[in-house]
Amino acid sequence: MEQLWVPQEFLIIFGAALGTLVASNKWRNLKSIFKSLGRILLPSKTSKTVNLALLCLMFELLQKIKRDGSLSIEADISDPQSSELFGKYAALRKNKRLIEFITDYFRMMMDGTVTLVQLESVMAQEIEVMNQEALEPSESITTLADSMPAFGIVAAIIGVVHALSSIKTGIGPAQIGDLIAAALVGTLLGVFSAYAMLLPISRSLEQLAAADLKPFEAVKEILIAHYSNFSPMIAVEYGRKVMFTDERPSMTELSEGVMATSGTKLSG
Repeated sequence: MEQLWVPQEFLIIFGAALGTLVASNKWRNLKSIFKSLGRILLPSKTSKTVNLALLCLMFELLQKIKRDGSLSIEADISDPQSSELFGKYAALRKNKRLIEFITDYFRMMMDGTVTLVQLESVMAQEIEVMNQEALEPSESITTLADSMPAFGIVAAIIGVVHALSSIKTGIGPAQIGDLIAAALVGTLLGVFSAYAMLLPISRSLEQLAAADLKPFEAVKEILIAHYSNFSPMIAVEYGRKVMFTDERPSMTELSEGVMATSGTKLSG
């Protein structure tokens, strides 16, 4: 391993990589990249518990609308942070963007002038924007990974130039061999960092982005089903079906969750 420790090769390759990353991304995306990198080894924001809370919340909101009319949830969606209904689902409180997404579209529905086609279109557009933003860190890391072998070759060439220029100093073949070997470490490092480090990181970020988007897609399906005059039970089932299977609560778990929080059966 000590033969692979060539600090100048590390400096050239990773210095070029960092400079390229900064030069090719806006500050907004740079923040997203570093924030996303910190999440790779942490538990996902989405889980079966969080998704269960989301489905229970949506069921309660729709059930309340069905029973008392759309104006009955006006206070809840106007100030979700102080709402007793939202307060029962602490697992969702940390995801402010999801709460905002839910309340925004319930407000649009309460307006009464938005058609089903318009609602579906604007929700799809917003989710597409969120998807693009969520994938930017992954795409940037993939682009960087594609560049790493080239940075390794650059570092190797610099090392070879240094080795050849050292011949005039009178060093022997053994020393030249050491310098050439050190130069070739740059090629190894560039290829290894691309395919064994950065591309797996990029794939992990892509999977995180997909998981983060599922709750928004579930809300979209639930509201479209509600707007199509399906019952609250059927509406939340539409949302449940778009979730990843390992993070999707069963209908029994959903019914028990609703009963535990509201005492309302998952029916009708």
